[in-house]
Amino acid sequence: MQKLEVFGANKLKGHIKISGSKNASLPILAATLLTNKKTIIKNLPQVRDIETMLSLLRSLGSKININKKKTIINNSKQQKKFASYNLVKTMRAGILVLGPLLAKFGYA
Repeated sequence: MQKLEVFGANKLKGHIKISGSKNASLPILAATLLTNKKTIIKNLPQVRDIETMLSLLRSLGSKININKKKTIINNSKQQKKFASYNLVKTMRAGILVLGPLLAKFGYA
């Protein structure tokens, strides 16, 4: 782990880029199912679980556009209530879509 030690009475200033968190991003992606409006998420990490969750959302009818800096998810026409087992079995976070689907449709 890197560390930064500062000695003296000098002020610190500058910018650092914080990488996105997979563990925070997965529930946020699942929560997008609750709205029919466009959702913009920035700084998603590029890891397999995120790609699998995006595939799961697509299989449920979400329209997803990915740029370098942001991901746009549109659920205005999302009607599917069934998550494919082939996608859900590949990651533990697949269960996260169950709550939003139940809240939106009453069953899943």
